[in-house]
Amino acid sequence: MLVATLGACGSVEVDRDPGGAGASGGAGGSEPFPETCSPPERSAVCDTDVKRCGNGVQDTCEVCWSVDGSPVQCSDVTEACDGAVSETCGSLGYAGGGRLACSDVCSIDVRDCDSCLGAPSQVACARPRVDGYNVGGVALASDGEGLAAAWLSFDDQLHFARFSMDLALESQWSCVDIPSPGSTVALAPSPGGFILALGGAGDGPVLRLYRLDPAGNEIATRTIADAMYPVLAARPGAAPLLVYTSGEHAAAQGALVAELLDEEANAAWQATVADAVYGDLTAAAFADPGFLVAARAIAADGSSTTELVPIDASGAVGPARELPGIDDVALAPAGADRAAGVWSDGERFEVGWFDGQAAAVGAPVTIAARDAAKATQEHAIAVSNGRAVVALVEEGDRQLSLFHVDADGSVAVPRYGFAREPLGLSRLAAAPAGEGAALVWTTYAEPGSSRFVLGRAQR
Repeated sequence: MLVATLGACGSVEVDRDPGGAGASGGAGGSEPFPETCSPPERSAVCDTDVKRCGNGVQDTCEVCWSVDGSPVQCSDVTEACDGAVSETCGSLGYAGGGRLACSDVCSIDVRDCDSCLGAPSQVACARPRVDGYNVGGVALASDGEGLAAAWLSFDDQLHFARFSMDLALESQWSCVDIPSPGSTVALAPSPGGFILALGGAGDGPVLRLYRLDPAGNEIATRTIADAMYPVLAARPGAAPLLVYTSGEHAAAQGALVAELLDEEANAAWQATVADAVYGDLTAAAFADPGFLVAARAIAADGSSTTELVPIDASGAVGPARELPGIDDVALAPAGADRAAGVWSDGERFEVGWFDGQAAAVGAPVTIAARDAAKATQEHAIAVSNGRAVVALVEEGDRQLSLFHVDADGSVAVPRYGFAREPLGLSRLAAAPAGEGAALVWTTYAEPGSSRFVLGRAQR
């Protein structure tokens, strides 16, 4: 079932100056991720056999299309720019200012616009120039020395980058081909570096565990057949817990499996958490010395409910606690015998605390109403010294709001806007970072304006 392979050799991009060019480098004793793909091909809206973008004129042309054999439709479109740009970051809704540019396909490039709102809690905000086009999933982790992010783009490319605690880009693997389609990505620190998990997709999904050194160089890869939707629950100074759904097709229900990983990313023990779940609704967190796993469990009659399941340090699975009416749980470690969570009950978002046996510690607190117009709302949670920093995407995906909630259920800092993205936020992740939380988010945009943004908030 398990196959170990070594990655191929390639080059590492090191961004020593966020505004400058990269340089090649690498760490001895391990292999960097291979850079084998190329950016997606793009063309300007009015370019055909004759290139019109770059002539200094905002051309208007007729564009026609048909979907699945439907009647052809046509409309006139005009290039957003061609050379100089008349708008500003501020006029487009970016509160922090910045600089607009016209891209090489005559679209407005907003990557240097600052969306952070300068909240009192804001420690830092950065817009590293990494490839964040059409992100399908993003993960963020901290090893105490710095941050690491991993993300998957919809052109089936895996990306990884290291950042300092002040959010400066240190290195990136910007274009990594994967052997088969991936669905979701997870990342956690581990002794000797990081473990990155990429879930499988389609028929016969294959989950890949990449062992990385502290710089992000690939050491080895382990594969797990018929596995998807990985979640990694980080442990201080130790390898994480891996939770995944086991099944022959990524779109179907499957059994939920937990493995405590060792430093080689092999299983010290394996346990079945639930017989049938919807794998894309799984979360897990360390509740020292054990773990809590949240899953959407499916009963024999086809009905489903969210369950919170304790697992002790030896792999013994405790009785599940049903959480009726609750969905889309995110969990974070919160110290000895504790984990914190944020979830939706269909009408509102709540934050609550649990002990290592999945029992509620106090009553949950409501932080915001749910946006009924959205099927899902991106949200994330990180805990620092007993205080949860909760991030929630609101206002039609355009605002990133933060809430600070203490372990006694009191709202230490009420809702406030941390960033505003006029193009809409698409993906969000959080991790503890010093005395607070680090955040990463991406936006909906065409390739020339894809935004990958990092922020840090003090607790």
